[in-house]
Amino acid sequence: MAGLNRSAPGTGSARGPGALIFSLLLLLLFTGVGFTWAQPADRVFDRIEAVRADWSAATPPDAGWAPVTLPDLWVKRWPDHEGVVWYRLQWQEPQAVQPVTLMLDSVTMAGAVYVNGILIAQDRHLVEPLSRSWNRARHWTLAPPILHAGHNELLVRVSGMSVYHGGLGQVVVGAPASVLPQFERAEFTRRTLLQGGVGVTLAAVAVFGIVWLLRRSEHLYGWFALFSLLRVPYGYNYIATETWPYPDTATFQFANLSFLLASTTCFVIFSLHFCQLRLPRLGWASLAVSVLGVAALAMTPTPWLAQVRNGVVVSAAALFLIGASLVLWHAWASRRADAVALAVWLLLPMAVATHDCLVYLRVIATNTYYFPAVSSFMLLGMALVLALHLVGGMRLVEQFNVQLHERVKAATARLAEVLRSQHEAELERTRLNERMSLVRDLHDGLGMTLSGHIHALRGRDGEVDNRTLSTLRDINDDLRLLIEGASMDDTDRLAERLAPLRHRSTRLLEAAGITCRWQLIGLEHSRLDARRSLDLLRLLQEALTNVLKHSHASEVTVRLEAMHGQLSVSVADNGRGFEVRTPCAGSAPPVGLGLGSMHARAQRLGGTLAIDAGAQGTTLALQLSLEPVPSPAA
Repeated sequence: MAGLNRSAPGTGSARGPGALIFSLLLLLLFTGVGFTWAQPADRVFDRIEAVRADWSAATPPDAGWAPVTLPDLWVKRWPDHEGVVWYRLQWQEPQAVQPVTLMLDSVTMAGAVYVNGILIAQDRHLVEPLSRSWNRARHWTLAPPILHAGHNELLVRVSGMSVYHGGLGQVVVGAPASVLPQFERAEFTRRTLLQGGVGVTLAAVAVFGIVWLLRRSEHLYGWFALFSLLRVPYGYNYIATETWPYPDTATFQFANLSFLLASTTCFVIFSLHFCQLRLPRLGWASLAVSVLGVAALAMTPTPWLAQVRNGVVVSAAALFLIGASLVLWHAWASRRADAVALAVWLLLPMAVATHDCLVYLRVIATNTYYFPAVSSFMLLGMALVLALHLVGGMRLVEQFNVQLHERVKAATARLAEVLRSQHEAELERTRLNERMSLVRDLHDGLGMTLSGHIHALRGRDGEVDNRTLSTLRDINDDLRLLIEGASMDDTDRLAERLAPLRHRSTRLLEAAGITCRWQLIGLEHSRLDARRSLDLLRLLQEALTNVLKHSHASEVTVRLEAMHGQLSVSVADNGRGFEVRTPCAGSAPPVGLGLGSMHARAQRLGGTLAIDAGAQGTTLALQLSLEPVPSPAA
């Protein structure tokens, strides 16, 4: 159920129609945003099945699969199950040419996602303390080789407990243009609005808490600040992705509902003060409901905990609706502008609270709760009415001093932030300009000089000129690597760093009649820092140069594969090979054909280099870690 905790303003004379008009405008603006329901999926699943397993299950069992419909709560099927439930969804893809987008509406509590046997994502904690993905939609773009033409299978491993509504929400597979807007709407409703609401709530706590501390006789502001403060840990439930600061899911859920009951009790007492009603029995009854609810949550055994939780949620919803109804009655009876304005603000939250209560009880089949977002706007309205009341009750000089202090403080913080941002941006621009200036100087100066000498020696004959030409070409290739590496930074992916060398070497090899094939596997998110990237590119360049100059091969295959934090590199040709001398212990690495420099670069990379040369060709294999290698001691 969504944060059933919001409320009404204080006492005071009418401040004119301005508050009412402003409240109506903001309320219409918010409702104009609209709650847009997800469109139907582009792909229809042929089969949706589920099977339960224990906490340690790494693969789904072969037997026990049962057909289900989404959204699914396994409490209906396995009421006492705590552990893992595997969901298997199958669909047909007419053709795997265009990428498609997969969207999961929710996973309660934590999960891992596999497409055609390939793990594409998983939460941080799949056992206690479980990650919390129940209120978070996620999406991924699927393309070959993950996506297959024809039959495709999605496996979702869900870790959770039936008492906490373990299950899987809606799953959508379709064209990115259709699915991404659905994800953006879900992200805005469930994350962006709620995160902003936490800031609004904290601001309300600070402002009205200070007012109450300065004017203890104004109990209205104290109850509003306490109500807002208790809403923060409850609202955290909707944006938390882990159980921190609680040790496990059960403690998190207990604290969550306890804060819900406490906040709605404060809302009832706040409403009594705002309406200037003396109903002490109602206040004590609300407090008793809260205390009894917390005690029941703490002492109820797990088999009956679900029913107790449902009762607590219904009780909290009832307390909120009672407090809101008091404000509506007071607005009708008194016709005060501030009371009417607050009543207008409470109309939508009352309807949404009822909706979210039915969602929690699974009367409505969805996982979207709107009250946390709506309550932020309700809080703004309540704060507006209370601010009007405060302005009318405080002296003008006090108001001026407080506002001046707050504005100076905010302006100073903004100015400091602007100056810091400008300074960081200027430093970044300076570094970039210096780097690009050096690259241009190398290209226009040394690069042009080398190109001129290479062009001059290209038409000459003679062993000396050929050696000189070869040396100049090697220097020119190294210079290109330096220039290309300088134009990138440590955020560039390894595949992007390889692109210039791949293009240049492939063109040279094919011009010499050597077919060059590149295989890049798992490099989409792999990165190396600038120093190690340059060593790796130089090693590849040297290996391909040896193939071009010495191997007499007709084809060469370059393969780079990243897996489990390791990078495997191999260069294999079908040439005549050569004799590899294995160095003795303590001797220098083998030399010839640049092998010495390649071994040295492999050592700097923190990897191992192996060379297998025979009559069928030569294979160079390098194994290294993608993690940074500490620099050697001076």
